[in-house]
Amino acid sequence: MTHVEIEVHVIKYGIPGSRSKTHKAAEGRLSEPALGDIPIWSTKGDSVSAEELRAYPFTDVTLSCHFSFVEGTENLEFSWEREDITEEYEVDNDDEYYRFFRYYDFFEIFSKLVYLFHNNTEQLEDQNPLYEGRVSVDQDEISEGTLSLLLRNVDFMDEAIYKCSAVTPDGRGESTIKLIVEDFEVPQVQFDKIDDEDVTTCISKGWYFTPNVTWTDRAERNLSNHSTVEVLEEQINGLYRVFSVLKYPVKLNEKYVCRIAETDENNQPFRVIRKYPKRMFPKSHNYY
Repeated sequence: MTHVEIEVHVIKYGIPGSRSKTHKAAEGRLSEPALGDIPIWSTKGDSVSAEELRAYPFTDVTLSCHFSFVEGTENLEFSWEREDITEEYEVDNDDEYYRFFRYYDFFEIFSKLVYLFHNNTEQLEDQNPLYEGRVSVDQDEISEGTLSLLLRNVDFMDEAIYKCSAVTPDGRGESTIKLIVEDFEVPQVQFDKIDDEDVTTCISKGWYFTPNVTWTDRAERNLSNHSTVEVLEEQINGLYRVFSVLKYPVKLNEKYVCRIAETDENNQPFRVIRKYPKRMFPKSHNYY
């Protein structure tokens, strides 16, 4: 078994049954999500790279997959699997290279399976528990060759490379998508009135030790100095959710974006980057 070096940052979340203080959220007209200003986007890589999809935490995303040879569920088997994102680093001697492979790799004990469809039904017995109840495929779209996976409530641990594979009597194929999760959340913005003044509000879905709330408009001007931040819920472990109000002269036809990020260096988003050694100079063999 192998040992994997990882770079890790941790963001902690609340625990069930914790003590909380609640703040009644303002209700009002919803601002359309500012996807035109801060899009969830994808970019095609080259022939050996996975397509890249960037998403915000606590949102739902669709991992796209389509095969022209898929025309229905009969005799179809397809799956979604995840692979950790990896990086290589160069080593200049064999001792350092082989030392890497002497240790047990803890992460290998977890199933790579995210979703499996076989015999005209979902087969989720061996599914990675990280995805339990969070993934689905629209079976009405399978007859059109679409095997896209809906992943709900994206978390930092979902950052990985996802492989879609399909097999039918008429063909087989696979495609990959690299999912990158941003360091900050972008909660939905609401328009409301406070003391007859138009304002916008946002509420965090994540839990933070030291949250930083940033407000911008369509022109990406920083309006944070015109906002307030209050505790929405507080837990006994020191984490809390926040409620923010923007009181800048708010225009109802403007787009406002609220970003919330953890600023405590010890509680940054959890990342796993699997690093593998690569010889700086390939080993040559002298047979004479």
